[in-house]
Amino acid sequence: MDASMMGKRITIVTMVALLISGPTFAEPQTTESPHIVFIMADDMGLNDVGFHGSNQIPTPNIDALAYDGIILNRHYSAPMCTPSRAALMTGRHPMNVGMQHYVIDSDEPWGLGLQEKLLPQYFREAGYRTHLIGKWHLGFYAEPYLPTNRGFDTHIGYLGPYIDYWSYISKMDSATFEGYDLRQNLAVNYKPNGTYATDYFTEAAVEIIRSHNRTGERMLLVLNHLAPHTGNDDAPLQAPEETIEKFAYIRDTDRRTYAAMMSKLDDSVGQVYRALQQHGMLENSIIVFISDNGGVTRGMHSNSGSNYPLRGQKHSPWEGAVRTAALIWSPLLKDRQRVSNQWFHISDWLPTLASAAGIPAYRGDNLSDIDGIDQWEALAYGTGNPRQRVMNNLDEIFGYTSYVDNGLKYVNGTTLDGVNDGWYGAIDDTDTLPSNAEYLRTVMASHVGRLTKPDEKVVSYLREHARIDCGNDIGNRDCNPLRRPCLFDIINDPCEMHDLFERYPDKVRQIQERVEKYRLRAAKPRNRPHDPAADPSKFGGVWNWWRTDPSRSDLNAAADEAHPIPPPSHSLPKDTQLIVIIPIVVLCVIFVIGTLIYLSNKNVIKLCRRRTKQSSANMPSEIPTTSHETTTTGSSATAGGAGGKPNPTEAVFSSNIYVISDRDMDR
Repeated sequence: MDASMMGKRITIVTMVALLISGPTFAEPQTTESPHIVFIMADDMGLNDVGFHGSNQIPTPNIDALAYDGIILNRHYSAPMCTPSRAALMTGRHPMNVGMQHYVIDSDEPWGLGLQEKLLPQYFREAGYRTHLIGKWHLGFYAEPYLPTNRGFDTHIGYLGPYIDYWSYISKMDSATFEGYDLRQNLAVNYKPNGTYATDYFTEAAVEIIRSHNRTGERMLLVLNHLAPHTGNDDAPLQAPEETIEKFAYIRDTDRRTYAAMMSKLDDSVGQVYRALQQHGMLENSIIVFISDNGGVTRGMHSNSGSNYPLRGQKHSPWEGAVRTAALIWSPLLKDRQRVSNQWFHISDWLPTLASAAGIPAYRGDNLSDIDGIDQWEALAYGTGNPRQRVMNNLDEIFGYTSYVDNGLKYVNGTTLDGVNDGWYGAIDDTDTLPSNAEYLRTVMASHVGRLTKPDEKVVSYLREHARIDCGNDIGNRDCNPLRRPCLFDIINDPCEMHDLFERYPDKVRQIQERVEKYRLRAAKPRNRPHDPAADPSKFGGVWNWWRTDPSRSDLNAAADEAHPIPPPSHSLPKDTQLIVIIPIVVLCVIFVIGTLIYLSNKNVIKLCRRRTKQSSANMPSEIPTTSHETTTTGSSATAGGAGGKPNPTEAVFSSNIYVISDRDMDR
């Protein structure tokens, strides 16, 4: 038997064994569990890394890592920061843990439920040392919600949504509150002293790697960068001036600063990689790099990020919000240097990384505890596509659904009346961009490139296959989800330009049935309104937890008393709503008037019956009469006239009135 046949036989035996044994995780590929380094960018556009084909912003370390690893070309997240991070930490969909609606502002008293078991808890139970650097953004109004009380051994970073890159001050738009937001575990951390945030977080990561080299302990390091998210509104885009000057060829000044922010982020990835190599940990490490959601080209917290040519941006149901740049690198991956088109949701990372480390992340046989799918074997060996459906989000408060089923994407409703529904972030044609040769030289000269030594032909091939191709120039959109749902073939139409709603009505109905099941089992959003007690001025100008420790009963009560869900946003625009509502109101008025007239006439008829009862015995009448006997229970008397014959018109006035109930209407 030759080697290829033997390999196929082993693969078949392995698959059969997995089917028989049920949904368990694969065994780790080494005698020692691997170190896990998970790096997350904040609000980074899909088109803002070089491995997707653009030369405008060189990201040589990130790109070299992608070319030597696996480019995840269909990696999906939630469309905003807090929901994405909740999915990553729990392995569950945000709508199943009440985190599907919007984000947590620093002065809001809510967070990811304490009953949820988080990623670092699984790893710590397995003997890992667990570390978080940078952004938390899953609630801190009470001390039990802090990351060091949720499974992380250490935390160096900030608790809220964003900070200034130099001063670490965070200003909330919801109020006039502002305060310092940087911690080392529970203590306020003043060490940076004006150090650029990306550099400071990188230094902290390198120091943790150095400490693990000395102790030999397994390491889970989650590095949640601030970059390239904006800072406060008064100075949203910030980078060192000497880095900004490197991108003088970009005419747009905001985009130029954004490129510098991305360049510092790329430097960070290179330094982390080099630290792992210098301290002998690289050969048994897994590195993941993703963005939490799409970039923000326009509007609130705009950083000029580009998701082009995808439609939409952060805080929308479109691909530009939920399809993010992502890669995984590790010597443990047996099938590397490729572009993977398998569907991957951010909730899959917990079971996938746990599988790689040999950690059982399912509690018993109850699969409902984890929504994510273990994709480690599919990644490591290229054995297929375990996931076929992706629920991007279902938000009943904003009133929209974004869902992918076997390559067909269903969009019903949208956010902010559709202001984020276009195509944004096209590269300025007047910019003189680096050539492909220059781009390749930067990749080869990077920290990662010098070690991985990517082949020029491999780089060209992977870039071409990772590039998003819409097939033709973007034209006018032909579907408005505020008027009716839209359906797209997201594989052949990744830019969501060609609506298939009317072509596949049966498929639409099937998807709607599945979406309804998601909706019925969704948890109530945990959002709470702003709390004046959170004012940092009450805590020496520092963002701090401001409520006492909630007990378990308090948590349950908080979930039950969470901010009431208002009615879903109407699926019709305001002008169309008026066209529909006015005729309905007119019909209701006519119905009420008709009912009043009917009741009035009925009373007149009864009065006339009494007055003419005796005089009409021997003469015909246009108004039917009713004898008193007919109203007596159990009487056998006849009604209507002489001879005891019933009056044929009597039934008109004595017939029952049938009311159609809501239950009948629903059938």
